Amino acid sequence: MKNWKKLALTSTFAAALLVTSGVPNAFASTATPAAPQASAQAEVKKDSKYESRLDAIIARGYIRVGTPGDYKPFTYLNPETGEFEGYDIDAMKELAKSLGVEVRFVQTSWPTLMSDLLADKFDIAAGGVTRNTDRQKKAFVTEGYIQFGKAPLIRAEDKDKYKTIEDINKPSVRIGLNPGGTNETFVRTYLKNATVTMVENNLDIPGLVANGTYDVMITDTLEAMVYEKADPRLYAALTDNPFTKSEKAYMIQRGDFIFASYLDVWMDEMKLQGKFDELYHKWLK
Repeated sequence: MKNWKKLALTSTFAAALLVTSGVPNAFASTATPAAPQASAQAEVKKDSKYESRLDAIIARGYIRVGTPGDYKPFTYLNPETGEFEGYDIDAMKELAKSLGVEVRFVQTSWPTLMSDLLADKFDIAAGGVTRNTDRQKKAFVTEGYIQFGKAPLIRAEDKDKYKTIEDINKPSVRIGLNPGGTNETFVRTYLKNATVTMVENNLDIPGLVANGTYDVMITDTLEAMVYEKADPRLYAALTDNPFTKSEKAYMIQRGDFIFASYLDVWMDEMKLQGKFDELYHKWLK
Protein backbone atom coordinates (compact mmCIF):
# COMPACT_ATOMS: atom_id res chain seq x y z
CA MET A 1 0.00 0.00 0.00
CA LYS A 2 2.83 2.45 0.90
CA ASN A 3 4.58 1.74 -2.42
CA TRP A 4 1.33 2.39 -4.33
CA LYS A 5 0.86 5.77 -2.58
CA LYS A 6 4.48 6.67 -3.30
CA LEU A 7 4.06 5.82 -6.98
CA ALA A 8 0.88 7.89 -7.21
CA LEU A 9 2.53 10.92 -5.63
CA THR A 10 5.57 10.55 -7.86
CA SER A 11 3.36 10.36 -10.97
CA THR A 12 1.40 13.44 -9.93
CA PHE A 13 4.61 15.38 -9.29
CA ALA A 14 6.01 14.34 -12.65
CA ALA A 15 2.89 15.49 -14.42
CA ALA A 16 3.02 18.86 -12.76
CA LEU A 17 6.70 19.24 -13.58
CA LEU A 18 6.13 18.47 -17.25
CA VAL A 19 3.29 20.99 -17.49
CA THR A 20 5.29 23.81 -15.91
CA SER A 21 8.31 23.06 -18.08
CA GLY A 22 6.27 23.24 -21.31
CA VAL A 23 6.89 19.56 -22.18
CA PRO A 24 3.84 17.66 -23.51
CA ASN A 25 2.20 15.87 -20.61
CA ALA A 26 0.89 12.36 -21.03
CA PHE A 27 -1.16 12.77 -17.84
CA ALA A 28 -2.88 15.96 -19.05
CA SER A 29 -6.27 15.90 -20.77
CA THR A 30 -6.14 15.39 -24.53
CA ALA A 31 -9.44 17.26 -25.11
CA THR A 32 -9.19 20.14 -27.56
CA PRO A 33 -10.00 23.47 -25.89
CA ALA A 34 -13.16 25.12 -27.16
CA ALA A 35 -12.65 28.03 -29.52
CA PRO A 36 -13.08 31.36 -27.69
CA GLN A 37 -16.63 32.50 -28.45
CA ALA A 38 -19.60 33.84 -26.55
CA SER A 39 -21.96 31.16 -25.37
CA ALA A 40 -25.56 31.16 -26.60
CA GLN A 41 -26.69 32.16 -23.12
CA ALA A 42 -24.22 35.07 -23.04
CA GLU A 43 -25.40 36.23 -26.46
CA VAL A 44 -28.96 36.30 -25.20
CA LYS A 45 -28.25 38.09 -21.95
CA LYS A 46 -26.07 40.83 -23.41
CA ASP A 47 -25.46 41.92 -19.83
CA SER A 48 -23.90 39.71 -17.17
CA LYS A 49 -26.06 41.36 -14.52
CA TYR A 50 -29.07 39.41 -15.74
CA GLU A 51 -29.61 35.69 -15.79
CA SER A 52 -32.03 36.00 -18.70
CA ARG A 53 -33.29 38.46 -21.29
CA LEU A 54 -36.56 38.27 -19.36
CA ASP A 55 -34.87 39.93 -16.39
CA ALA A 56 -33.27 42.55 -18.63
CA ILE A 57 -36.63 43.45 -20.21
CA ILE A 58 -38.29 43.88 -16.82
CA ALA A 59 -35.36 45.94 -15.52
CA ARG A 60 -35.33 48.31 -18.51
CA GLY A 61 -39.10 48.73 -18.43
CA TYR A 62 -39.96 47.91 -22.05
CA ILE A 63 -39.88 45.07 -24.55
CA ARG A 64 -38.75 45.56 -28.15
CA VAL A 65 -40.93 43.79 -30.72
CA GLY A 66 -39.66 43.37 -34.28
CA THR A 67 -42.46 43.34 -36.86
CA PRO A 68 -42.62 43.98 -40.64
CA GLY A 69 -45.84 46.02 -40.66
CA ASP A 70 -46.95 44.78 -44.08
CA TYR A 71 -48.88 41.60 -43.36
CA LYS A 72 -52.55 41.98 -42.53
CA PRO A 73 -54.24 40.96 -40.29
CA PHE A 74 -51.21 40.32 -38.07
CA THR A 75 -49.11 43.45 -38.50
CA TYR A 76 -49.84 46.66 -40.36
CA LEU A 77 -48.12 50.04 -40.10
CA ASN A 78 -51.03 52.41 -40.67
CA PRO A 79 -49.74 55.35 -42.73
CA GLU A 80 -52.50 57.62 -41.45
CA THR A 81 -51.75 57.12 -37.77
CA GLY A 82 -48.10 56.08 -37.97
CA GLU A 83 -48.97 53.26 -35.55
CA PHE A 84 -48.76 49.49 -35.86
CA GLU A 85 -52.02 47.56 -35.64
CA GLY A 86 -53.20 43.98 -36.02
CA TYR A 87 -53.63 40.63 -34.31
CA ASP A 88 -50.02 40.25 -33.20
CA ILE A 89 -49.66 43.91 -32.32
CA ASP A 90 -52.48 43.45 -29.80
CA ALA A 91 -50.97 40.15 -28.64
CA MET A 92 -47.61 41.82 -27.96
CA LYS A 93 -49.36 44.52 -25.97
CA GLU A 94 -50.84 41.72 -23.85
CA LEU A 95 -47.36 40.23 -23.43
CA ALA A 96 -45.98 43.58 -22.29
CA LYS A 97 -48.87 43.97 -19.84
CA SER A 98 -48.11 40.54 -18.35
CA LEU A 99 -44.50 41.63 -17.84
CA GLY A 100 -45.47 44.99 -16.37
CA VAL A 101 -43.55 46.90 -19.05
CA GLU A 102 -44.19 49.08 -22.10
CA VAL A 103 -43.98 47.77 -25.67
CA ARG A 104 -41.86 49.36 -28.38
CA PHE A 105 -42.30 48.21 -31.96
CA VAL A 106 -39.27 48.04 -34.26
CA GLN A 107 -39.95 47.80 -37.99
CA THR A 108 -38.09 45.03 -39.80
CA SER A 109 -38.66 43.19 -43.09
CA TRP A 110 -39.18 39.58 -44.07
CA PRO A 111 -35.74 39.27 -45.75
CA THR A 112 -34.00 40.70 -42.66
CA LEU A 113 -36.26 39.34 -39.91
CA MET A 114 -33.85 36.64 -38.74
CA SER A 115 -30.65 38.66 -39.07
CA ASP A 116 -32.22 41.60 -37.22
CA LEU A 117 -33.32 39.30 -34.41
CA LEU A 118 -29.86 37.74 -34.10
CA ALA A 119 -28.28 41.20 -34.20
CA ASP A 120 -30.31 42.07 -31.09
CA LYS A 121 -32.34 44.83 -32.73
CA PHE A 122 -35.36 43.55 -30.82
CA ASP A 123 -36.27 40.98 -28.17
CA ILE A 124 -38.99 39.08 -30.00
CA ALA A 125 -40.23 38.78 -33.59
CA ALA A 126 -43.99 38.89 -34.19
CA GLY A 127 -46.40 39.57 -37.01
CA GLY A 128 -47.53 36.35 -38.69
CA VAL A 129 -44.24 34.48 -38.34
CA THR A 130 -44.55 30.94 -39.69
CA ARG A 131 -43.38 28.16 -37.39
CA ASN A 132 -40.90 25.88 -39.18
CA THR A 133 -37.71 23.91 -38.71
CA ASP A 134 -35.59 26.24 -40.87
CA ARG A 135 -36.21 29.08 -38.41
CA GLN A 136 -35.77 26.79 -35.42
CA LYS A 137 -32.24 25.99 -36.62
CA LYS A 138 -31.21 29.60 -35.97
CA ALA A 139 -33.61 30.83 -33.30
CA PHE A 140 -36.19 29.62 -30.81
CA VAL A 141 -39.70 29.40 -32.23
CA THR A 142 -42.56 29.19 -29.74
CA GLU A 143 -45.52 26.86 -29.85
CA GLY A 144 -48.15 27.77 -32.43
CA TYR A 145 -51.19 29.91 -31.70
CA ILE A 146 -53.19 29.73 -34.96
CA GLN A 147 -53.27 27.34 -37.93
CA PHE A 148 -53.23 28.27 -41.61
CA GLY A 149 -51.98 27.11 -44.99
CA LYS A 150 -50.64 28.44 -48.28
CA ALA A 151 -53.35 29.19 -50.82
CA PRO A 152 -53.96 31.41 -53.88
CA LEU A 153 -55.58 34.83 -53.71
CA ILE A 154 -57.10 35.37 -57.17
CA ARG A 155 -59.77 37.39 -58.94
CA ALA A 156 -63.36 36.40 -58.18
CA GLU A 157 -63.98 35.82 -61.89
CA ASP A 158 -61.22 33.17 -61.88
CA LYS A 159 -62.42 31.18 -58.88
CA ASP A 160 -62.93 28.04 -60.98
CA LYS A 161 -59.66 28.50 -62.86
CA TYR A 162 -57.00 27.98 -60.18
CA LYS A 163 -57.74 24.98 -58.00
CA THR A 164 -54.48 23.01 -58.04
CA ILE A 165 -50.73 23.49 -58.17
CA GLU A 166 -50.86 22.33 -61.79
CA ASP A 167 -53.39 25.04 -62.67
CA ILE A 168 -50.99 27.72 -61.41
CA ASN A 169 -47.63 26.24 -62.37
CA LYS A 170 -47.70 27.48 -65.97
CA PRO A 171 -45.74 30.19 -67.81
CA SER A 172 -49.03 31.91 -68.69
CA VAL A 173 -49.87 32.45 -65.00
CA ARG A 174 -48.48 35.68 -63.55
CA ILE A 175 -47.63 35.64 -59.84
CA GLY A 176 -46.93 38.72 -57.74
CA LEU A 177 -44.53 37.75 -54.96
CA ASN A 178 -43.12 39.52 -51.92
CA PRO A 179 -39.48 38.55 -51.20
CA GLY A 180 -37.97 36.97 -48.15
CA GLY A 181 -40.71 34.99 -46.42
CA THR A 182 -42.35 31.59 -46.60
CA ASN A 183 -44.52 32.70 -49.54
CA GLU A 184 -41.37 33.02 -51.65
CA THR A 185 -40.11 29.66 -50.42
CA PHE A 186 -43.37 28.01 -51.50
CA VAL A 187 -43.41 29.64 -54.93
CA ARG A 188 -39.74 28.85 -55.61
CA THR A 189 -40.33 25.23 -54.62
CA TYR A 190 -43.66 24.38 -56.26
CA LEU A 191 -44.35 26.99 -58.95
CA LYS A 192 -41.11 27.07 -60.92
CA ASN A 193 -42.85 27.26 -64.30
CA ALA A 194 -45.07 30.25 -63.50
CA THR A 195 -44.07 33.80 -64.41
CA VAL A 196 -43.02 35.40 -61.13
CA THR A 197 -42.53 39.13 -60.47
CA MET A 198 -41.07 40.36 -57.20
CA VAL A 199 -43.04 43.14 -55.49
CA GLU A 200 -41.23 44.84 -52.61
CA ASN A 201 -44.33 45.97 -50.75
CA ASN A 202 -46.50 43.00 -49.81
CA LEU A 203 -49.48 45.34 -49.30
CA ASP A 204 -49.48 46.27 -53.00
CA ILE A 205 -49.97 42.75 -54.36
CA PRO A 206 -53.71 42.19 -53.67
CA GLY A 207 -54.62 45.36 -55.57
CA LEU A 208 -52.38 44.33 -58.45
CA VAL A 209 -54.17 40.97 -58.62
CA ALA A 210 -57.56 42.69 -58.48
CA ASN A 211 -56.72 45.07 -61.36
CA GLY A 212 -55.33 42.27 -63.56
CA THR A 213 -51.61 43.04 -63.35
CA TYR A 214 -51.06 39.60 -61.81
CA ASP A 215 -53.23 36.50 -61.74
CA VAL A 216 -52.26 34.98 -58.41
CA MET A 217 -50.84 35.91 -55.05
CA ILE A 218 -49.68 32.93 -53.02
CA THR A 219 -50.22 33.77 -49.38
CA ASP A 220 -51.60 32.45 -46.13
CA THR A 221 -55.27 31.55 -45.95
CA LEU A 222 -55.74 34.08 -43.15
CA GLU A 223 -54.34 36.99 -45.15
CA ALA A 224 -56.26 35.91 -48.26
CA MET A 225 -59.56 35.97 -46.36
CA VAL A 226 -58.89 39.50 -45.11
CA TYR A 227 -58.28 40.79 -48.64
CA GLU A 228 -61.32 38.98 -50.03
CA LYS A 229 -63.46 40.65 -47.38
CA ALA A 230 -62.01 44.07 -48.18
CA ASP A 231 -62.27 43.85 -51.99
CA PRO A 232 -65.17 42.06 -53.77
CA ARG A 233 -62.99 41.68 -56.88
CA LEU A 234 -60.83 39.16 -55.00
CA TYR A 235 -61.39 35.54 -54.05
CA ALA A 236 -59.55 33.55 -51.36
CA ALA A 237 -59.35 30.11 -52.93
CA LEU A 238 -58.84 26.78 -51.15
CA THR A 239 -59.06 28.22 -47.64
CA ASP A 240 -60.70 25.00 -46.44
CA ASN A 241 -58.14 22.80 -48.15
CA PRO A 242 -54.88 24.77 -48.58
CA PHE A 243 -51.73 23.50 -50.28
CA THR A 244 -49.88 23.30 -46.94
CA LYS A 245 -50.63 23.29 -43.22
CA SER A 246 -48.65 25.37 -40.73
CA GLU A 247 -48.93 27.47 -37.58
CA LYS A 248 -48.09 31.03 -36.62
CA ALA A 249 -45.68 31.56 -33.72
CA TYR A 250 -43.28 34.03 -32.13
CA MET A 251 -39.50 33.95 -32.31
CA ILE A 252 -36.66 34.86 -29.93
CA GLN A 253 -32.93 34.23 -29.78
CA ARG A 254 -32.17 30.67 -28.77
CA GLY A 255 -30.31 29.64 -25.62
CA ASP A 256 -32.50 31.49 -23.11
CA PHE A 257 -34.54 28.80 -21.37
CA ILE A 258 -35.99 31.22 -18.82
CA PHE A 259 -37.43 33.64 -21.40
CA ALA A 260 -38.66 30.79 -23.60
CA SER A 261 -40.39 29.14 -20.64
CA TYR A 262 -42.11 32.40 -19.75
CA LEU A 263 -43.46 32.70 -23.28
CA ASP A 264 -44.79 29.13 -23.12
CA VAL A 265 -46.72 29.88 -19.93
CA TRP A 266 -47.94 33.24 -21.25
CA MET A 267 -49.25 31.62 -24.44
CA ASP A 268 -50.98 28.88 -22.46
CA GLU A 269 -52.67 31.58 -20.37
CA MET A 270 -53.72 33.48 -23.49
CA LYS A 271 -55.39 30.31 -24.77
CA LEU A 272 -57.00 29.36 -21.45
CA GLN A 273 -58.40 32.84 -20.88
CA GLY A 274 -59.75 33.08 -24.43
CA LYS A 275 -57.51 36.01 -25.38
CA PHE A 276 -56.40 34.47 -28.68
CA ASP A 277 -60.04 33.75 -29.51
CA GLU A 278 -60.86 37.41 -28.88
CA LEU A 279 -58.09 38.50 -31.22
CA TYR A 280 -59.30 36.06 -33.88
CA HIS A 281 -62.83 37.48 -33.79
CA LYS A 282 -61.52 41.04 -33.80
CA TRP A 283 -59.15 40.72 -36.75
CA LEU A 284 -60.37 37.74 -38.79
CA LYS A 285 -64.14 37.68 -38.52
